[in-house]
Amino acid sequence: MVTFVEPAAAEFGRDAWPLHVTWVPPFDAAEDDVVRALGAVLDGRRPVETSALAEQWFGRRRDVRVAELAHGPGVEALHRALLATLAESGVDVRAMRHVGDAFRPHVSEQGGRFVEVGTSVRLADVSLVAMRPGGDPRRRQVVRSWPLADPAPAR
Repeated sequence: MVTFVEPAAAEFGRDAWPLHVTWVPPFDAAEDDVVRALGAVLDGRRPVETSALAEQWFGRRRDVRVAELAHGPGVEALHRALLATLAESGVDVRAMRHVGDAFRPHVSEQGGRFVEVGTSVRLADVSLVAMRPGGDPRRRQVVRSWPLADPAPAR
């Protein structure tokens, strides 16, 4: 589950990810159950405003350039809500790395594109991405996206 921070095609190659924030690492689950559960938790949720705080290097060899994002209450609440929903759907989130207290929101550099430090980042949707659509590990496909909407203005 991700939020794209630049336009994303409905399908793209394994090495052609748009810039994005990963909320939850890849997992296996019944797609229909996850779509239904995510719809329930994301309906009526507001976009999250954050910013790129620092350039960091992630990965085992510290060779992945990332823009680490401010980890404010909105980011934390959305991450925890997604984890809880997956757990309720039968996904073993306890076995996942980089979630819960270990979650560090960031945007990894992709093909030379990078979110510069100081940039405001609006997280305005959540997308479920299939990592092997049709069994093809070279492709990625957006299964569904849920826009996060500001409340309608009062009249």
